[in-house]
Amino acid sequence: MSGTIAKAFLAFVLIGLILTIVGCGEPPKVNQPQPKEYAAIVNVLKNRWQKGYMSEDVDLYMSSYWKEGFLYRSDMGTEDDPTDDVIFDDYRQERESAIRVFAKFQDIEIELSEPPEITILEPGKKAEVKNHYKIQGYVADGTTLEGGFTGFYAEGDNTFIFEYRQAENGRWEWRITKWYDAAWSPEKIKATYGL
Repeated sequence: MSGTIAKAFLAFVLIGLILTIVGCGEPPKVNQPQPKEYAAIVNVLKNRWQKGYMSEDVDLYMSSYWKEGFLYRSDMGTEDDPTDDVIFDDYRQERESAIRVFAKFQDIEIELSEPPEITILEPGKKAEVKNHYKIQGYVADGTTLEGGFTGFYAEGDNTFIFEYRQAENGRWEWRITKWYDAAWSPEKIKATYGL
């Protein structure tokens, strides 16, 4: 009988030891609250930048940017060839470009990866936001683009620099100052989707 008690005691100690080892550490954090900057930044990205472009509302779209220090740079899908990069270092250039696109395309759809990857560079001042995008635009029925196309498709990776500043109305808010567009080449898009 003492052998049975010893085995039971040993089993009990062994189970206790296993539970202690397995139970060590912190439980995983579920629904950990994000810093308040995250919600404000995502709101600008979705409800001004994306919504403004898709609804072709130039004022809403442009309200996602700061005029001072604005920079847009796209590698046009050729990251190793800087000679074809598109660079706007003036807010007005982005506005004029958006107006031209809105005049040419009747319907524009933008899909953004969610959630965006947000890195606070300077708490309460500056953040880097990365996401993947897919965009397509269609011309009005009965019209075509050069080459007979009725629309366009583009895909790539955005890197935005957001800054927290005081707006013209006195309110403090997050907006985009710099936008780096690493567009995918047509070859990369075809290879990715087996086209």
